[in-house]
Amino acid sequence: MNYKEYSLDIDPSTPLLWVLRDHLNLVGTKYGCGVAACGACVVHMDGEAVRSCVTKIQRAVGKKIDFP
Repeated sequence: MNYKEYSLDIDPSTPLLWVLRDHLNLVGTKYGCGVAACGACVVHMDGEAVRSCVTKIQRAVGKKIDFP
């Protein structure tokens, strides 16, 4: 995420995809199916490919997020 740290006050159960798109305006990650089937929302979290539409923001705390 541009090698920046962000501090947000967001419900920990919010999907990472919506935090990236709606709260940080990082719209490169796309919404596809919403159920982790299509892969349109994949980001790399500490080098691991994760589907951001089903990954809760609480799992991303303190992690490095990159876009493939």
